Amino acid sequence: MYKFLTKNGQTLAFGLGVVITVIFLATVLSNMGDFTAMEEEKQQETTIFNFGLYGAIALAVVATLAMVVFGLYHVAADFKGSIKGILGFAVLIVVFFVAYSTASTEASPYIQGAIDNFEKGGTEFTGQNLKFISGGITTTLVLVAVAALAFVVSEVTNLFK
Repeated sequence: MYKFLTKNGQTLAFGLGVVITVIFLATVLSNMGDFTAMEEEKQQETTIFNFGLYGAIALAVVATLAMVVFGLYHVAADFKGSIKGILGFAVLIVVFFVAYSTASTEASPYIQGAIDNFEKGGTEFTGQNLKFISGGITTTLVLVAVAALAFVVSEVTNLFK
């Protein structure tokens, strides 16, 4: 199965995406006249777009599961060769943990306005949510800085070769 997916996986994924897109477009376009004739409040209650949403969610779930399963397969098949990737992932987790631990649970006035808008939808926003988001943003900024530094160092190294 692995060799089959290695050879034909991208074609199968593309074909499945095309089939789902064609079915979605056929469903939506055939009902578009009725949809545009509805009042705006009724348009928000329609189920005309559900197939596309469920299809996109299903494809994302399948892709995520395939990524995890094949990633674990490759780690198990060649553990010694996977050490660098495992160490990189561990460093990423440590950077996120440090960023999360140092993040504040207090919101600045600018962020509080965004939180108030978010909570109007009926969802509660806690200090732990704020720490998680702040930790994620800080981790992203650290990774961008590391990538930029690695780019500069590699270019300078290549200049002297």
